[in-house]
Amino acid sequence: MYGAGIRGLPVAHFGFPGPLRDRLVAAVLSGEKTATSSLLLEYELDPGEKFPEVGSRSVVIDSDKNSVCVIETTEVRILPLQEVDEQFARDEGEGFRSVAEWRAAHEAFLAEH
Repeated sequence: MYGAGIRGLPVAHFGFPGPLRDRLVAAVLSGEKTATSSLLLEYELDPGEKFPEVGSRSVVIDSDKNSVCVIETTEVRILPLQEVDEQFARDEGEGFRSVAEWRAAHEAFLAEH
């Protein structure tokens, strides 16, 4: 998340602009995606990146930089990748059939970026 959106709220960027972001934003809007994840290292390496806090709100933007909704953080957990559970994998709304599938996809994504 970075930048300023509606009324100065930070902007939530789900993935990079393009098909991935469009799919993730659609899942947020449908209510299928109610959780997200990121690397703790991203916050540690970027002092300008504010760590999520319960109660904070962000503006979700699509690939065309349109503000599409406001989301609120209701929980923050810091845990190793191997401790992510099935419920979280489902809550990310990306259609994973198991937490093992979720882990493999996220490890592959992180290795590419």
